[in-house]
Amino acid sequence: MSLAAFDIKGWCPGGVRPMPSGDGLLVRVRPWYGAFTLDQARGLAEIAATLGNGHIDLTRRANLQIRGLREARLPALHEALDRLGLLEDEAARNVMVAPLAGPAARALAVALGRAMPADAPPKFGCLVDDGGPLSIIGERADVALAVTRDGVAVRVEGEWLGVTDAEHAVDAAFGRQRSLAKMTVMPTPGHRQLGRLGGFTGLAVPFGRLDAQQLHDLVASCVKAGASEIRLSPWRALYVDAAVEASGFIVDDDDPLLRIEACPGSPACTSASVDTRTDARRLAAMHLAGTIHVSGCAKGCARSTAANLTLVGLEGRYGVVRNGTARDRATRMVEPNALEHLLDG
Repeated sequence: MSLAAFDIKGWCPGGVRPMPSGDGLLVRVRPWYGAFTLDQARGLAEIAATLGNGHIDLTRRANLQIRGLREARLPALHEALDRLGLLEDEAARNVMVAPLAGPAARALAVALGRAMPADAPPKFGCLVDDGGPLSIIGERADVALAVTRDGVAVRVEGEWLGVTDAEHAVDAAFGRQRSLAKMTVMPTPGHRQLGRLGGFTGLAVPFGRLDAQQLHDLVASCVKAGASEIRLSPWRALYVDAAVEASGFIVDDDDPLLRIEACPGSPACTSASVDTRTDARRLAAMHLAGTIHVSGCAKGCARSTAANLTLVGLEGRYGVVRNGTARDRATRMVEPNALEHLLDG
């Protein structure tokens, strides 16, 4: 067995083209401008409860995944998503938006999505940001637009090209405008913050997993608080535009579970041979220092950046990577029932 013998597979599963997984079909639902209305969120909770297995994942690309669907139920799924306005234009909705983004940035996100080239690959991603404490400009994207005091800054394939006005920003992003002004302000990434944030509330769940009843109850709390929508983020946290009380959610940034990223693992994912989330909870109880990533395989779906400790599932065991990603070479192997030995070295 080679520590580097990891096979990387998969695609982005949308409403039209779900992806088989260990617990049934997986369907990823992308929101317009990074947010679901309360009616949409309520409808997605109903879909998860009646058509899926009740499990819902929040993704690093600020989407929502419904798990455990069956092929025979796909017509009902498509009908339900269509009623919610979340079936068509999947590519146009593949735009991450900062969770506290204002109207100008959100309008820019819709325009950017609708201008997406028809031949763009499935994993082609865009983002729109307008700064602030929850800026997502540090996230990976093929095309990024950042609203700054200079205008709209344009980043393509990781390189900042300059600034233009909002009217021409989309054309510039897709190479249809060559002349851009010089940037005097470099966008600054923010980070996840939970609890009360002005008129918003940030809520997280362990490993980005919630169930249909949790989402349904959250919608009810939002209605009571006068909120209008639920915004997603690449940190697997939700942001509600009101002060809400929601049981079962994490609102403390120091919760030890938040330092651990873990994919669904086995048996939910056919690529995994380890029960990542059970093992991740054990690691949380060990109070290890630093960031931790528990991955069922080398794809590293839960985290793409380096962690202080990364465990990569392989044939029922974990490869141990220090200060690296799931795709880096493991230095040793450890059995799931021997995780306490990680403290040895």
